Amino acid sequence: MFAQALARTAQIYGNRTATISTAGVQTWRDFVDRIQSVAAGLRGLALQPGDRVGILAGNTVEHLTMMYALAWAGCVLVPLNVRLSAEEMAQIVNESGASAIAGDGANLRALTSLATSVKRTLVWIDLDGETGQGQTLDALSQSAGLDPWQADMSDLAALFYTGGTTGRPKGVMVSYGALTVQTLNLVNDLNVSAETVYMHAPPLFHLAGAGVAHACSFAGATQIFPADLSPPEFLKMVSEHRVSLVSLIPTMLAGMMEAPNVSDAFRAVRTIVYGAAPISEALLRKVIKRCPDVNLVQIYGQTECTGPCLILPPERHTLTGPLAGKLQTAGRANMVSEVRIADEAGQPVEPGIAGEILIRGASVMLGYWQQPDITRQTLRDGWLHTGDVGVMDDEGFVRIADRLKDMIVTGGENVFCGEVENVISEHPDVTACAVVGLPDEKWGERVHAVAVIKEGAKLTEKALRDHCKTLIAGYKCPRSATFTTDPLPLSAVGKVRKDLIRNQLAGQRR
Repeated sequence: MFAQALARTAQIYGNRTATISTAGVQTWRDFVDRIQSVAAGLRGLALQPGDRVGILAGNTVEHLTMMYALAWAGCVLVPLNVRLSAEEMAQIVNESGASAIAGDGANLRALTSLATSVKRTLVWIDLDGETGQGQTLDALSQSAGLDPWQADMSDLAALFYTGGTTGRPKGVMVSYGALTVQTLNLVNDLNVSAETVYMHAPPLFHLAGAGVAHACSFAGATQIFPADLSPPEFLKMVSEHRVSLVSLIPTMLAGMMEAPNVSDAFRAVRTIVYGAAPISEALLRKVIKRCPDVNLVQIYGQTECTGPCLILPPERHTLTGPLAGKLQTAGRANMVSEVRIADEAGQPVEPGIAGEILIRGASVMLGYWQQPDITRQTLRDGWLHTGDVGVMDDEGFVRIADRLKDMIVTGGENVFCGEVENVISEHPDVTACAVVGLPDEKWGERVHAVAVIKEGAKLTEKALRDHCKTLIAGYKCPRSATFTTDPLPLSAVGKVRKDLIRNQLAGQRR
């Protein structure tokens, strides 16, 4: 299935370029030959189909090689977020029952500490054994080839851990069927082909990065691994390699749009796909203005549905004409998802009414690893309950309002943070913002804004509130605000860490 798709790519596109990185250029035939040799080497370490293996690494061709070697050998991938603490990583390795850990030199200290605490086989994917412990990818690649593992659609492909910032991490069980369906879906929605040249940016340990990589691998596209993601270097590589597809989280996209040469650098780019975090309409208008010939595709989804379930296609990224008016939405259900907006009982609500977003389809997870109670709470009556609040219009377009847990109840009124953040982002002095609820004796909770402002700006609470009142109801406007020039705390995929913001504000109130 998945490994067979890689074998097909090598068979059909063997002489075409597969990867470009600091390690050099390799064809699809060479890339897949190395994958199957590493897979054979993994079997030589006594790893068997179904065994879990963790990977702690940055975005490199070696990381992708190891990911695919695990699938080729029938092992289960356990990606490790490079921003987790040593304790969190050890918890995931122990809970997943991982038999081995693979990683790179950029995470040398964390890997060495982790290997000591959990006592697992260690594989270095970009070192030559100078650490004195574990195996190396080069050594494993000396093994003879191995036929790809024949996985069933229901077999476990990966455990993607999520939710570690709010409690015990949850291991999302992703099947080969779900992974394959979503990969083919992305090939279609992003128009990926053997002619595509893709530049990696989102992390491979997250489905935002892995999903597009898989689509490129199925289609025989070229994948480029930049060593530097700073806007100047990223744009330079985009221009030099005539990149046609990029995937950017909104914070990265905003940074690229500030570069004076972005229009020229993106001249060969056909598609920008974005998602993984909320985006403001103000930023979208800027992208449309600066890169008018680029197709924009927004995707919304969750790890629990193996990637996207909603898509806003290029033709809806327009400011004029009969197809305009959908920029504030995340799009409509993609070809493999059924999406419902539901009340607390799980029953569908009328268009225009806010409710929880539910998803049903072949891409939904098998459940949470060894957490049956949470699985039953999340998968009910055949639907995945996302915990996100959305509003669907009569054409099926869904506007993401907020997370249920982030909704602010002030004076008995529900306030969705995303709506307020979108309005604050319209202010010319604001470069980024986050809205949270703070305890209030009178209102129960009050709307509080944390706004990152431009250097030299003199924005005040009153000025911000007056700006918001022109666009939204008064009860939704911030009653208090914090102004800063420091960036907001972000997760590894660019989502604002509101838990850290709340903790910081709570400390200031003491």
